[in-house]
Parts: sequence; C-alpha cells; structure tokens
Amino acid sequence: MDEEDRRIETHPDLVDPDWQKHAELDAWLGAKKELKKKRRRQRKAAGAAGGGYRAPGSSRWPGIAAIVGLVVLIVVAVTVNQLQERGVNETPWFPFDEAQIGRIVTNA
Repeated sequence: MDEEDRRIETHPDLVDPDWQKHAELDAWLGAKKELKKKRRRQRKAAGAAGGGYRAPGSSRWPGIAAIVGLVVLIVVAVTVNQLQERGVNETPWFPFDEAQIGRIVTNA
C-alpha cells in the first residue's frame, strides 16, 4: 500500500457508498451492544452493593406504613372492646322483665 491508500479520506473502501452504509450499521450495532453490556454490568454492581436486587424506584416506606397502620387499628379495636360497657347482643330490643329494664336505664 502506498501513502495515498493509508489516508482515511481517500481509502478505497471508504469511498464506496455501499461499504460506508455497511460500516455505519456495524458501528451502530456495536455501540448498541456495548451499551447493553455496560448497563448489565452497572445493574450487577448496584445489586451487589445494595445487598440484594431491588427494582428502581421502589421504597420500603409504603410497606412499613401499612404494618404500622395495622398495628394501630388492632390496638384501637382492643381498647374499644375493653372500654365498651355492653355489647350489641347483650341488651334485647324489647326487654321483658324488670331487671333488664332497670339495667338499660341505669347504664344509659
């Protein structure tokens, strides 16, 4: 090869338009493949650093808030049950004897 063929502007392969299209496509596919590899390596590194795999944007706060809310509801239900003097089924709608009527009047 002489000096003229070594220059990139005048190289015979680069002057051919079909070869240029093929080279551009190969370069684009190669760059895309390298980008995929780079992202895969970054995901693996991020997963190893975090102690496990977590989806991007996920947070633990909604789960913690749900558990705290459930505990609060259970505590409130137990407290209300302990403070309640009579239940719904303990007093009849139509009391028939004097003891039941007296109990309803004094507790109300």
